[in-house]
Amino acid sequence: DDLAERWDETAGALSEGAYPDIARDPFFTTDTRGLLRKYLVAARFDLQEALARLRATADWRREWDVLSYYAPGEARRLFGEDSNPGAEMYFADALASDRAGRPYVAGRLRLANSENMHPWRHLRAGVMVFEMMAIKVLATGRGPASYILDLGGVGAVAGTVSGTGGLDRGYDEGRNPYYQAGAGSGDAPSERLLEELGSLDNGFATLKAAMKIMGQHYPGMIGQIYYLNSDMVFWGAFKIFSRWVADRGSVNFEFLGESAWRDKPMSRLLDQFPPEQLFKEWGGAGPALDTDAFLARAIERYEAEAAARAGTPAAGAAPATS
Repeated sequence: DDLAERWDETAGALSEGAYPDIARDPFFTTDTRGLLRKYLVAARFDLQEALARLRATADWRREWDVLSYYAPGEARRLFGEDSNPGAEMYFADALASDRAGRPYVAGRLRLANSENMHPWRHLRAGVMVFEMMAIKVLATGRGPASYILDLGGVGAVAGTVSGTGGLDRGYDEGRNPYYQAGAGSGDAPSERLLEELGSLDNGFATLKAAMKIMGQHYPGMIGQIYYLNSDMVFWGAFKIFSRWVADRGSVNFEFLGESAWRDKPMSRLLDQFPPEQLFKEWGGAGPALDTDAFLARAIERYEAEAAARAGTPAAGAAPATS
């Protein structure tokens, strides 16, 4: 109650100055009290810290231009290689939920081609996915989402929706022309964001920036991360980047697969997800990931929702009939 009162005052001041669009920002208006609770928990119930973090998020959302994510056509643009070169997206809304009705993000890491990933364009697209997931979490009010990331092969085919990887082969980040040209610092959206997130000169730096954004500006939105079919190299890297999660205690990580060193077998997913809500490749009875077709389906949903908000038909949708 105290934070709600203070936040009302702060939001009012922001609407008249630094962030005039705050009153139409879904992040702050979908479930305001639910959002405030998440910030309080992240701040260990320190009201002043929670309020400062909310203010910092409002400033970041204005500078990052988060509201542009909601425009019709934006999801398709951000995922597309032609319209957003180097996006290399490999994860999106699974369009399904766990046994408690909480949504989840699905990803296939090997769809990403590290030789073609533009750090800031990839980050821009990736944050859109978690922005939309955060709104879904707030709207459903059933708790944080999950993220299932499959690190196994995708078959002898290349990605066609966004990520240009696949083919079950390795990619050499050292050959990335964007990194070689200095895009990690030269293509940053602003000097302040460059100072905050650092120069994204490699994949680890980009991942670290993404996790920093998630920890600072989307607290409590992801509660569980499953890594499927990991090898020991990724497991070792995880020991490093898991330290970057600001609210590490509120996010649970599990490695699932057939090898004895992994935490549990992949069938563990069925304890958390109904079979019809889990992709066939992961032991469920739902739709297939179908290489990267799951990304195409998510893009269509993002666009349909954007069109509904704007009151216009989604691009490619059939005209309504009487």
